[in-house]
Amino acid sequence: MPGTNSNTVLYATRAASLPAVNIPSGTINTTYTLITTGAATYGSVITDLLFRSADSNTRNFDIIICATGSQATAENARVQVSIAASSGNNGTTAIASLASMVPALFDVDLAGNRVIGLEAGQSIYVKCTTTTAGAIFVTVKQRDYTP
Repeated sequence: MPGTNSNTVLYATRAASLPAVNIPSGTINTTYTLITTGAATYGSVITDLLFRSADSNTRNFDIIICATGSQATAENARVQVSIAASSGNNGTTAIASLASMVPALFDVDLAGNRVIGLEAGQSIYVKCTTTTAGAIFVTVKQRDYTP
């Protein structure tokens, strides 16, 4: 947090936002999709990424957390997750939750919540490892810091 001291400034998070990104059908396996960026100045708290799939096939996604614009560097890929066919789209298969699939990727805050701290200038990208055959929507559960 630039120019501040956490011992003297109380930080809270603003109301949650739920931005969603559409990864369209036919997206090729070399496409990095920007999901979210940490809020300017104070950053953001990510509590989950939710994957809703209209694809009839299971798809694997690399989850990339890095400085904005450096997504193609191999060491920035944190984990690969498998998104079941029709997740959250057919009333039968549950929506895919990153926090449920990879809890170790998340820190635990003082209240016991799983979170990813995303500083200003950092972003989360996803990259499907194969060409998609149906749209996949990624929703971010996010709060931005404010003093």
